[in-house]
Amino acid sequence: MPTATSPPPSSTLPPPQLFDILPPLHALLSRLVLPPSLDGTTPSPDTIAPISPKDLATAASSITSKIQKARVAVRELPGVEMGIEEQEDVMAELEEESRRLRGVEEGIRKAARDRLEGAVSDVEGGKAYNWAMET
Repeated sequence: MPTATSPPPSSTLPPPQLFDILPPLHALLSRLVLPPSLDGTTPSPDTIAPISPKDLATAASSITSKIQKARVAVRELPGVEMGIEEQEDVMAELEEESRRLRGVEEGIRKAARDRLEGAVSDVEGGKAYNWAMET
């Protein structure tokens, strides 16, 4: 558990770019539905070149690869193998531990307050001065 002096643990999440498949997929689908050029000219570099359905698998290979990498990354995340009931059990245990720790924290605060109040009353009553004189 991180403390105030220790740095937080690094994120175990994969980079968001790994899941960014919609723009390339949209671009590929746009190329698939474009009508062929009416004048038979080659499209300029600033236009999208149409793709025939027979070339779709080849053009989609980079997207497919990205999806496979994303699936592997998700499977490696902690807790993914747990079912919903098991996750709920873990959450209930963590909530109980959190309540217990809040109780411990409140106990420490109360003890610190009591000690501080006792020290203040000792100083006000002259006990601290007398103790200092005796030593």
